Amino acid sequence: MRTDNDDFDEPIKWFERYYPADECQQEPADWECKNMLYIVAYDICCDKRLRKIAKVCELYGVRIEKSVFECDLTEGLFQKFWLEIIDLVDENEDSVITFKICKACLKNTLSIGRLQRPKKIICYFI
Repeated sequence: MRTDNDDFDEPIKWFERYYPADECQQEPADWECKNMLYIVAYDICCDKRLRKIAKVCELYGVRIEKSVFECDLTEGLFQKFWLEIIDLVDENEDSVITFKICKACLKNTLSIGRLQRPKKIICYFI
């Protein structure tokens, strides 16, 4: 994807060349994480349980995909969240997984595309 105006002596990073980020877009390394970041993903068979688990996840984090949530929680709050999830999951049919991402590891996160870190809205003023 080079053009005639390109300088061939200049090193090119593949991700800047093919996926240039918008100036206003934050990179994952710039995200602010106050506690420990937990990524929670699930696959739930029953629609009723699915809605209940999604509501619990929405209380503790923000949705980044249909069945994936990002939760910035203290260890104690995560334990409370996990106990609520355990009560809802049918271990024979469903699956839930969580990944801990520390602040140092967050700096090594890569993304492609138009990704913005979701923010949880606490209240609305009208």
